[in-house]
Amino acid sequence: MPRGERGNPRLRLLDRYLGIPVVALGGLLRRPRPVPESPRRIGVLNSTNIGDTVLLSAVVRDLASAFPEAEVVFFAGPDNAPIARLIDCVKVEPIKLTDPRDAVRAVRAADLDVVLDFDQWPRIEAVYCLLSGARFRAGFRSPGQHRHYAYDASVEHSAESHELDNYRRLVSLLGVESRSTPSFSPPGRVDPDRLPPDPYVVFHLWPTGYRSSLKQWPEDRWRTLAEELAGRGFRIVLTGSEADRVPTDTFIGSCGEPGHNLVNAAGAYDLDEVLDLLCGSQCVVSVNTGVMHLAAAGGVATVSLNGPTSERRWGPIGPRVVSVNSEYEGCGFLHFGWEYDGRREDCMQGISVERVLGRVLEALERR
Repeated sequence: MPRGERGNPRLRLLDRYLGIPVVALGGLLRRPRPVPESPRRIGVLNSTNIGDTVLLSAVVRDLASAFPEAEVVFFAGPDNAPIARLIDCVKVEPIKLTDPRDAVRAVRAADLDVVLDFDQWPRIEAVYCLLSGARFRAGFRSPGQHRHYAYDASVEHSAESHELDNYRRLVSLLGVESRSTPSFSPPGRVDPDRLPPDPYVVFHLWPTGYRSSLKQWPEDRWRTLAEELAGRGFRIVLTGSEADRVPTDTFIGSCGEPGHNLVNAAGAYDLDEVLDLLCGSQCVVSVNTGVMHLAAAGGVATVSLNGPTSERRWGPIGPRVVSVNSEYEGCGFLHFGWEYDGRREDCMQGISVERVLGRVLEALERR
């Protein structure tokens, strides 16, 4: 399971020093064009974030349903391509966001009539949209990001809306009324003998992205929660990327006797296989990250831990979800994901074990 590219230093440099001037110049040269009446090929650009892709899956399905004669091409990066491939109505074209030559070549080769850029702040994807050769380009007008100059049409990206609702507004430019919610069925990629024995609860300790440590729940509280659930007969499975394997071993070693009931699954499953693991669990407890969104969309009982992350903007969406938010004032401030300067850094400490345990037990009782 890969780590995200949102905090990639090369990406941020490309975005700042290449993205802004190219988009601004493109804005001076472009002439806005109308939406084609009967597009044959519609491109969807969203190449970095797993959680975004899970949310976007609902809107993409509505888009494909509205244009049944068109081919929908989803341009995905190494991190989110396995999730994009679980969306049965799209053709997935892999691109590498940090390789402009490769990305532009792939997008232009698709011969698009329409391209929709669903990213919120990086200008580099707006550049790829600008150079796509598509007859119509659309994306977000995000405050302070200058990316809307690349498009024939744009919609306001709102910090007051859940990201799924922002996505819905973007496809409305094509006359699409999106009402679906994210939903994934277990793909059945994992043999039963590779799954932990029942009953088990999944913990996802490790957030990704810029200054991700500020979205981590204190490890002593995870240990207490693990001890409480292990005492009730549950095995605890810890998910994460290959890079999280050693920190997860260290965490298990710190748990003492309850550690015998903990399983290190970090890096043990490919990203598309993780959905099978999540759907086999009794409950998933996760910091706000892609695994949380995937569990929620899979219909799993999901308890989300939100400190600097806003439930209103980034909360899980699914039939069996609950968010536990920090009790500290001034938390839930993240909009794009990097607005930490001048904000409090202890938000995750405002989530008590007692509140989380209560929500988990309620979820388990409703099974």
